[in-house]
Amino acid sequence: MSNQPHIIVIGGGFGGLNVVKALQDAPVQITLIDRHNYHLFRPLLYQVAMAGLSPADIASPLRVIFKRHQNVRTILGDVTDIDAEQRQVILATGERLTYDKLVVATGAVYDMKQPS
Repeated sequence: MSNQPHIIVIGGGFGGLNVVKALQDAPVQITLIDRHNYHLFRPLLYQVAMAGLSPADIASPLRVIFKRHQNVRTILGDVTDIDAEQRQVILATGERLTYDKLVVATGAVYDMKQPS
């Protein structure tokens, strides 16, 4: 393992990707964790629904996005807990990853139900 600071970024959406891209050439080790192995460009979902684009046109594998950067690794997984005292992220598998800096960029979920 390197003596460089380890930064864990939780979330491969726009926020997480921009953080990793900003740091990808810095002297740090970066781990990007997401429950999907791809970044979905949601603004173009309507184009897929209208058959104007294929799903592959708006989904990019995370590993492909950062393949040229040796200091970035991606992990497919669900973060179930964060132990701030121990500086660890805990995955659903039970694996614990230690970090120096943590970025939580998990996005948001909205509820489309109409109020009663």
